[in-house]
Amino acid sequence: MKKRIILAAITLSSISLKAQIKYGAQLHGTLNTASFTAEVDTSPEKNWKFGYGGGLFAEIPVSRAFYLRPSINYLQKRSKLTEEFIIEGGNTTTQESRIHINYIEVPFILIYNIDTNSNKWYVGAGPSFGYGISGKIEVFQTTHIGSQTQTDFYDAKAFKDIEDGGAGFKRFDFGLNAVIGMHVLEKGMIQLGYIHSLSNIANKDDFQGNKYNNRSIMLTLGYRFK
Repeated sequence: MKKRIILAAITLSSISLKAQIKYGAQLHGTLNTASFTAEVDTSPEKNWKFGYGGGLFAEIPVSRAFYLRPSINYLQKRSKLTEEFIIEGGNTTTQESRIHINYIEVPFILIYNIDTNSNKWYVGAGPSFGYGISGKIEVFQTTHIGSQTQTDFYDAKAFKDIEDGGAGFKRFDFGLNAVIGMHVLEKGMIQLGYIHSLSNIANKDDFQGNKYNNRSIMLTLGYRFK
């Protein structure tokens, strides 16, 4: 009898937990830049670039105050780096690099409900795993020689090997994700987040001193189906 009671309790708990799991969809607006250092001693100006994304998420209760929110998203991570060089004869060259990378991003965020009575405000943090599915780098070079100006352009696929004419970026990206948000109406949410990449995705085989780390601020709108 005792075993039956325990088994029944476990079954009921599993059914209850399953019933409390919620699913939803979300849209992201992103503001992106990068932390970049090169093998040579340079300090390019870093500019923020807009992007977008979207995906699906689940909310899995852990306790009254905590729940786990795994999700899978398509996410753009972009940046623009601008630098000026002094070349022979005192002339200058301005180089602008535009990096456009598209990821499948899978974060696992542990959410804490600040107010357990209304469950309106929450904060959360956790790891985020990215896999680069496509991307390119566009480079514009403008050289001023006396009164003449020469502009050159070239581009490369982000994840293609350098020996094949690509940029040689690594596809896997790992970072830390922090969010703060609020539930609105009955099933909606609005959230501000930040992804701080810990992975150096720059090619290290040919350029040992190069480091490139993504940085992304995200505004997220979500809706829970259940």
